[in-house]
Amino acid sequence: MDAENKDNYYLKNKKRIMRNFDAMLIVAKQVLSENFGEQKYNEMVASTRNEFEALLPQIPYIGGNNRLTEPLINASALLTILRTIENEGLEYRKIGRIIYELFEAFYKVMPQTEDIFSDEYLNMEKERAKNSKLKKYPGGWVSDFIEGDGKTFTFGVDYTECGVYKFYKSQEAERFMPIVCIADYAQARSYGYGLTRTQTIGNGADICDFRYLKNGSTPRAWPPDKLPEFKK
Repeated sequence: MDAENKDNYYLKNKKRIMRNFDAMLIVAKQVLSENFGEQKYNEMVASTRNEFEALLPQIPYIGGNNRLTEPLINASALLTILRTIENEGLEYRKIGRIIYELFEAFYKVMPQTEDIFSDEYLNMEKERAKNSKLKKYPGGWVSDFIEGDGKTFTFGVDYTECGVYKFYKSQEAERFMPIVCIADYAQARSYGYGLTRTQTIGNGADICDFRYLKNGSTPRAWPPDKLPEFKK
């Protein structure tokens, strides 16, 4: 285990991480209050915050200041929300609907920080795929960069290992992965590019085959029944 690993990156950055988590819960207020009432929302905030704080030391270290650490932190935060909603006795599809509405709310206020079609980004993605084969951080991702044809897709990424899936599995929570995966569609719709995918590790496949199209369109992913990847 890396010496910096649970020295602990997440505890060292706890104030920032919890501040971001609190902001996430504020964005979630409208959706959760509409579904559970404001009093229950306040109770959910308290329980999810405590659970997330306790979960921080369990998140695997994957290098700290890199592009995939924040998505892993966000997915870990989402896990506490999923568990809290599940504890209310809702069936799986109702949980999925609420979570997808949360995704849409988050990406409306979350600014796009990088142009994923820029040469800089594409070169970075190629280098990341190359380095991922070294598997320096077991809890991270392993990927292949796929050159696009410029028509059906601009570029693609095939993930053969998923950091979020590994962490959810370690938490005996992989049942939530088909819901978690469709966050990517909400993000693509919000940021105005095309995303297609036929399979995901979260749905039991061997890979996640992302295909991105500049200026393309992305379908709303809820209900998810028409998505090829969705098998729940």
